[in-house]
Amino acid sequence: MTPLRQRMLEDMQLRGVRLFSRSSRMVERNARDGAASVTVRTIAIVIGLLTSLIVGSRLTAQQSRIAYLAVDLRTNAPIATVRPDLLDAPILPGSIMKVATLAAALESGVINERTGLLCSREAVVAGHRLVCTHPDLHRSLRPAEALAHSCNVFFATVAARLPRTSLDRALVSLGLPPSDPSLPVAAAALGVEGIRASPRHLLDLMVRVTVDPSPLSWRASTLTVIREGLRGAAQYGTASALAAQGVDAMAKTGTTLAATGGSQGLVVGVTPALKPTIGFVLLASGGAGTDAAALAADRLRSQSPAPSATVRIGIARQDGGYTVRTMPLEEYVAGVLVGEAAPGSTPAALEALAVTIRTFTVANRGRHNADGFDLCDLTHCQVLRKPTPTAERAAAATAGRVLRYRGAVASVFYTASCGGHSERPSAVWPGAADPRFLPSRADDACGGDPAWMADLTVEDLSRALRAGGFKGESLRDVRVIGRTLSGRVAWLRLDGLTPNEISGEALRTLVGRTLGWQHIRSTAFDLRRTGSGFHVAGHGAGHGVGLCVVGSARLAARGESAGTILSRYFPGLQISTLDASLARKVPEVLVSLPAGDQGEHDVIYNLTARALDALVAKLGVVAPARLRLRFHPTVESYQRTTGQPWFTAGATRGTDVHLLPLSVLRMRGILERTIRHELIHILIEPALAGRPLWVSEGAASYFAGEVLSSDDTLPGGSDPGASSSCPIDRELRSPISQDALRIAYARAAACFARQIRTGKEWRDVF
Repeated sequence: MTPLRQRMLEDMQLRGVRLFSRSSRMVERNARDGAASVTVRTIAIVIGLLTSLIVGSRLTAQQSRIAYLAVDLRTNAPIATVRPDLLDAPILPGSIMKVATLAAALESGVINERTGLLCSREAVVAGHRLVCTHPDLHRSLRPAEALAHSCNVFFATVAARLPRTSLDRALVSLGLPPSDPSLPVAAAALGVEGIRASPRHLLDLMVRVTVDPSPLSWRASTLTVIREGLRGAAQYGTASALAAQGVDAMAKTGTTLAATGGSQGLVVGVTPALKPTIGFVLLASGGAGTDAAALAADRLRSQSPAPSATVRIGIARQDGGYTVRTMPLEEYVAGVLVGEAAPGSTPAALEALAVTIRTFTVANRGRHNADGFDLCDLTHCQVLRKPTPTAERAAAATAGRVLRYRGAVASVFYTASCGGHSERPSAVWPGAADPRFLPSRADDACGGDPAWMADLTVEDLSRALRAGGFKGESLRDVRVIGRTLSGRVAWLRLDGLTPNEISGEALRTLVGRTLGWQHIRSTAFDLRRTGSGFHVAGHGAGHGVGLCVVGSARLAARGESAGTILSRYFPGLQISTLDASLARKVPEVLVSLPAGDQGEHDVIYNLTARALDALVAKLGVVAPARLRLRFHPTVESYQRTTGQPWFTAGATRGTDVHLLPLSVLRMRGILERTIRHELIHILIEPALAGRPLWVSEGAASYFAGEVLSSDDTLPGGSDPGASSSCPIDRELRSPISQDALRIAYARAAACFARQIRTGKEWRDVF
């Protein structure tokens, strides 16, 4: 490629990105006022297509004007480097400086984490006119939000009150030089003048703020606010292109003037957000900060290394804590085989169990992320013991092989003994999905072994129940009041305690954790009152879902192969070699509940996972790498965080879903429908960006099953399906009442449904 042709292509790429960004903002602004014309939208689409073609060429590093650095934070070794000469050249940092400004303001007491400021959309700093391009939220922005949206008005207001000594102290602690004393404090605080730093130094700034433990001596509350803002920037703010491409990160963007004239976009960040392992910085000449974030997201996706075949295990200590050990995956599989296999198992049984263990491990990687590891070594996850040569041979014989369903690693289970009849997941964990590969059916290979019995005193059983939160003066009686189709205990009545009912699985778990797992080995049992307590007699061991370890061992002893055993216990699943695409649990669903609702975690998780799986298939989209559902403890907390009125149910920001309290949603009877509605927003927003709000809200209502039937009418007797009026953005974004919002949603759903009925794909509705 000739130098002239190369330069022309570079200019087209960067100008196209900026033009598309400006067009998108213009359409969004016009649509918000209800005035976006078909012509403007058409132009934006054409520009977007042209831009995609240009950016899609993916110029090599030598053919572009982009500087990029990605670093492995564990070793400090570079993963990728482009134009190192630009990475070490001092530049005006632009809005990256808002990280230091916010820290200085919080540390000096100029503001606190609850300070709110209303954005007037424009500020003048040291002669520079700075316009806010973020959405007008029609309310005050708090510090974390202001950082996420890079609100110029917020930071100009704060900078006007900020002593230079406070700003310089923050800058020095971040490894940067103090501000130029000859220039106004605000100029340095917003990064337009008064300080220069290289992109490499700005990456170091980001790492100091985000790694844990942080080397900074700031208050914990200061770090919390800044990290929340950086996470918000990468989710819904100026760096949201990262989340749109499935990159979980904390990041900050900036747009500034180059020394030779023209603009340059900048983004610095770390990924993943929870436990960062990669730091990155990208500088794009001729672009804006949002463009730099999009270009960085593309590189992070294409250059991220394949996940290492290791797993982080939490080894339980006697003091209740964990010691984290990183193990090679196959070594871990061999160790779990020793802990979970039936004694005397033949190679075929061990190999079938090894594939199951590996599949469970990969599908549940990150189960203990909040504790800093993937899986524990207890029955909660998988029991781990020292590998034996026999177990190592079985792991090696099946190395890298997993079970998958619809192309993804399957969520499988295994049990010590199904007791002669396997169980459906939902019968054990209410609300869990019941995929076809986990059926409930008789298992003649198991035969009902082992039989067992136990005697529990009233005092011991009461102690176990109280450990689970049950209250009351005395436990008078326990009776079975319901069984599953397989004959297992579903529910028991507790006379004398509150609540007065408990599931069979919950009772087994509480007794196991408090008194020992030998007492109630499965939920296939009978129970009767004795003079001192209760006599329990049952058969089987474990929850009964999935592969039966005893049954599989007997099948192998009869000469069945590992493949035949797996197809018997997991009908319809395929055995496949683990690769980079399968090694990730996609998506990772995080459920955040108040302390009083923690017992509902598995129900909500399984409900969400089931809905997400169905919606991904229905919409034909790829789910994000991670999403989070946050149920607020009070309606006031939900309103304060989202800015939404009490009569709404949920609000999505990037891949974070904020929801009313669980009890409120259940009382209204809209829990599952609301979760589906917000999940749809996450899945469709990348394809519908820049369109009127009624399109996405109509799609969410339509696919969540909220569309009014032909027999339904709106207040006043009007038929939403017959109306040609689609709601403007203001009606959906700022409704004046609950009825007004319901009507606006119904109109949006009707408008969307009308276009779908004409044969349009949902992506083409406009």
